[in-house]
Amino acid sequence: MASICVAYLLWMVGGWFGLHHFYLGRDKQAFVWWCLPGGYFGLGWVRDLWRIPEYVREANMEKGWVVLQEEKMRLAEMPPWKMARWGGMLVVGNMLGMLPAMAVPNKEDIGVDLTLLGTFLTPLGCALGIWLVGNIGRWEGSFKRPLLGCYLTLPAYLYGMNVVSWTTILGAYCFKRQWRRPGKPSRAWYTRILVLTLCGALYLSMWSSYIYFNAEVVHNGDKIKLRDAVGNFIKSPAVKEFWRNLQGLWQHMLHSGFWSTWAQLVESLDPFGEKNALKTLGLAQGASQEEIRSKYRELTKVHHPDKVKGTQEEKEAAQEKFVQIQQAYEKLSDLKRSRAKANKRQQQESEPRPEPARSEEKIEL
Repeated sequence: MASICVAYLLWMVGGWFGLHHFYLGRDKQAFVWWCLPGGYFGLGWVRDLWRIPEYVREANMEKGWVVLQEEKMRLAEMPPWKMARWGGMLVVGNMLGMLPAMAVPNKEDIGVDLTLLGTFLTPLGCALGIWLVGNIGRWEGSFKRPLLGCYLTLPAYLYGMNVVSWTTILGAYCFKRQWRRPGKPSRAWYTRILVLTLCGALYLSMWSSYIYFNAEVVHNGDKIKLRDAVGNFIKSPAVKEFWRNLQGLWQHMLHSGFWSTWAQLVESLDPFGEKNALKTLGLAQGASQEEIRSKYRELTKVHHPDKVKGTQEEKEAAQEKFVQIQQAYEKLSDLKRSRAKANKRQQQESEPRPEPARSEEKIEL
């Protein structure tokens, strides 16, 4: 017996991946939620908030729910048309239709042109998406009709046209919905897990093939393979410096403990902006207020916008540099002032307070 409390718990902790649907025996819906996290990025997950009680009644085959379904099937020959179901068919059909063509490796990488294979697989992916959404819950329908409808658009692809959306719409129109009879036995849990695992592996393999072979990064009109861009990023000086710092922090933690390492990390992140301000003024750590003031006066004379005679760009650069110098000086001065106040307050608190003078006792004779 399915529990509504467990269903809502799974909805909260793993609902974006369809965990509650798997618990309730709705494997196709669980797979869709996993492919499009949360049923189209959270929309289906939110909708499940008020749909779960009905799903639980269906999973438990409660008598009242069975009677209601039998009455619906008696009054209507086929399930009523629903906009949410229609939209789901289009979204999942489009995604599964585009994915095979995107995943086929290009000729430059493998030496064989497989473009035609991706073209033939596109209508198949659209039909699978339509059939998958059309067989969720109390609906069911044959795979042949949407498959035939989708492949009617194949000539358009062979002529170089990209009509994935029209392929999905035509396949969805060809899908003939009918009632799923309640009481059909479900498969064993290990069979369900095996089927979902194989489907998930196939889905991930197509995305992996696309990312490795065909995904590109475009910057200022220049194109580069995503895999090459990632490799260049990993080899970049910034990433290498990051790993060196991370290794240094790890070694420091092994020798000095966590809290010492945490303090060093916070200091390196420069939360007060002191290091950046010192770098702007060209000063070393521990510079006095007199040194800060002297350097500030020197740099403002050099970079004052009124003293720069050149192009408009040079004047704007000087203005920007002048503002940075002012901000750095103000930041360092404020830090010096606040630290001086804190030190003075600490000294006052640490000094022993004089005890109040005791009044001399008067002795009467």
